[in-house]
Amino acid sequence: MMDMIYGIVLSLRRGENAKRRNSSMVRIAVAENAPEEMTRLTEYLERYRQEHGLTFEVSCFTDGADLMEHYQAAYDVIFLDIEMPNMDGMSTARRIREVDSEVILVFVTHMAQYALKGYEVRAMDFLVKPLVYETFALRMDLLLPRIPEENEHTLLLNSKNETRRISVERLIYVEANKHKMYFHTEDGVFESNCTMKWVEEQLARADFFRCDHGLLVNLRYVTWVGQNELLAGGQRLKISRPKRKLFMQAFADYIGGNL
Repeated sequence: MMDMIYGIVLSLRRGENAKRRNSSMVRIAVAENAPEEMTRLTEYLERYRQEHGLTFEVSCFTDGADLMEHYQAAYDVIFLDIEMPNMDGMSTARRIREVDSEVILVFVTHMAQYALKGYEVRAMDFLVKPLVYETFALRMDLLLPRIPEENEHTLLLNSKNETRRISVERLIYVEANKHKMYFHTEDGVFESNCTMKWVEEQLARADFFRCDHGLLVNLRYVTWVGQNELLAGGQRLKISRPKRKLFMQAFADYIGGNL
């Protein structure tokens, strides 16, 4: 891992047309094995940052293996060279998607045809080498508005010495079982060591309801409600008797607010 001169935190006063909150920082990772391409990309990031009065935190890696060794699920954008030794960009992207479903991936390559494979890992864009600043800036204009504001729309989960980021919008329900929390999402089931109290606090402003002692369900996935159970994401979940009245009221409010 290489630290650039401005690789810790870059701060300038935001302009009126800035796309993100003044307190927000865009966390960017760059994985590139060619020194001249690394220099060009980081210089473009610095130029764009200065022109738009943004705050960037940039971490640079010489290949995919280096990136994964130091991976943080808090990155907002990752620029990946496709052709790297040890672990190429596509393999790295697959590894990233195992722990982070939300980070924006941008492939950087000499060969445009490789970009088609980016759909396999939900890459948002690709840049063709040699990079041209005007094209790079246009891509950044499109990417930055796609980054959720800090702490919105995602959860950072700690488990088994790793941090995983999941999308709140893709979270179907949360289940407490034997001192573990299981997050059932459209991308799979993820385990964490957190508590139900912590989860409820994180999701307090989202459309979730605790339908049973150990179940917290996303109302947007509820498609059917019976006497003592409901259907969410194709799964039958229990509604406890004491919570049924409050659940029905919350569900009715949710439906009414989305008509």
